[in-house]
Amino acid sequence: MAAQDSGEQARVKGMLDSLQSQDASIESILAYSKFVVAYFLQQDGQNPGWRKANIEGPVYLVRRNTSPEFRLLVKNQFSSQDLLDNVHPDWELDCQSHYVFYKVENPEHRIRGLWFHDDAERTRIEQHLGRALATLRNRRSAGR
Repeated sequence: MAAQDSGEQARVKGMLDSLQSQDASIESILAYSKFVVAYFLQQDGQNPGWRKANIEGPVYLVRRNTSPEFRLLVKNQFSSQDLLDNVHPDWELDCQSHYVFYKVENPEHRIRGLWFHDDAERTRIEQHLGRALATLRNRRSAGR
């Protein structure tokens, strides 16, 4: 068991080092999933509905030592166009089997959907994202 734990620690350390090479403010990975597919909700036009965003790869919920404190990042395996959203207390979160849907605070941005191959990983991301949102909302209501 200890060898497995040290292997996982080494894997997380490698992921953290890679993320920090792009954003030195990242201090920890709160949760991650090996593979998601990102979707955007198209609400305009004659054919509204969910559209693939051409963003697929691992997703990370990270804590940073500067503002914004929490970020959700999908590292696109197809291009350098990643999905990067700053977690905000005004987010609306809806989770279902294999899916996390969230509406960011900016009404100009489309609602996002993340499809998870592994629903256990989706559940872990949902729990950590819920805690991050609660932290931010509690701070805001306390006036900090």
